[in-house]
Amino acid sequence: MSLLRKLLITAVLLIAVSVVTACSGEQEVTSDAKSKVTDEDTFKIFRTDVTESSLLWESGEAPGESLGKIEQVRAVLDELASTPKDKDMKKLLPGNVPLDSAYFGRDGQLIISFGKAYAGLPTVTELLLRAGYVKTLCQLEFVDYVEFYVEDTPLVLRGEVVPGLMKQTDFVDNTGDTTYFRQEVELTLYFVKSSEKMLGSVIYIVTYDGSSSYEELVSRLLVRGPGDDPEFVPTLPEGTVINKITSSDGIVYVDVNEEFLNYRENIGEELTVYSLVNSLCELQGIMKVQITVNGTARKAFEKYGQGGFIERRPDLIANEKAGEADG
Repeated sequence: MSLLRKLLITAVLLIAVSVVTACSGEQEVTSDAKSKVTDEDTFKIFRTDVTESSLLWESGEAPGESLGKIEQVRAVLDELASTPKDKDMKKLLPGNVPLDSAYFGRDGQLIISFGKAYAGLPTVTELLLRAGYVKTLCQLEFVDYVEFYVEDTPLVLRGEVVPGLMKQTDFVDNTGDTTYFRQEVELTLYFVKSSEKMLGSVIYIVTYDGSSSYEELVSRLLVRGPGDDPEFVPTLPEGTVINKITSSDGIVYVDVNEEFLNYRENIGEELTVYSLVNSLCELQGIMKVQITVNGTARKAFEKYGQGGFIERRPDLIANEKAGEADG
C-alpha cells in the first residue's frame, strides 16, 4: 500500500541558486533611475530581468474605462508585449511564442491562448511568464481569474499538473520580499520495501514553486530517502550526489557521483538503479533514463538497456505485474 505524504519543499532543497525567486521585491524601474515604489495605485506591467531569473515591474498605463472589457485586456496585453523602458528589463513572452487569442470563458475567467511553442519553454521562463501575466491582468477590476491555454487546450505542465484558474494570490509574497508561485504536485517514488526485496511506491504531495524541473525534485527526494517510515528503507547509497539531471525527447540523463556505486547492503545494484529509473519514468512523457557517473557511461548499466538507456521495470514493483504498467 502506498504511503501518502504531505511535504513542503523549500527552495533550498530544490536548487541553490537565485533563480528560485519569481519576483524581486516588485521593484519599479524607469529609464532615468531605479526606485522602490509603494504606491498601490500604480498600474504595474511585469517584466523579467535580463538574466530571466526574477520578475520586476515598471509603471504602465491603465486602459481607459471607456473601452470594453476585452479591449482593455488587449491594451494590457499590448503593453506586456512592448519593449520595456529600461534596458535592464525584458518582456515576458519570447518572440517565438505567439499569443493567439484572449477571451472570457463560460465561468467568467479570462482565457489567454498561446501557440504550440509555449509548451517548449524552460521551467523558470514559463513560471515567470505565467506569474507576470496573471499579476498584471488581475489588476483589471473585472478580471478575477486567468487561465492559460495552448492551442485551445488548457495548459498542462510536466507531471500532468493543470494550473487551471489562476489569481493574484496564487503568487505569494514570501518573508524575504520575494514572490513565488506555489502549486501542489503529486509524485510517485520507489523505495525498497523492508518486508521484501522489491520496490514499493510512495506518493508525495509536495508544494512546488516551479523553480526547477520535476526530474530534479524527484532525484532530490530519492536522495533524502523515505524518512523514518518502517515500511520502506532508503535505496540510493549514502553520500549519493546528483551532479546534473536533464531531459530531452522522453529521456532523462542523470549524472551521479561515485558514491552511487556503493550499493546498500541487501539492496544491490538492480534495485538501486530501478528505484531511480522507475521513479523518473512516472513523470509524464519520460520513457527512458541514462545514468552516468561523473560524466562517464558505465558498461555495467548497459545490461539494463541498450546503450545504457533504461526503461521502467514494473516486475520489480510489489503488487504490480508486468503488462499492467501505465505507459
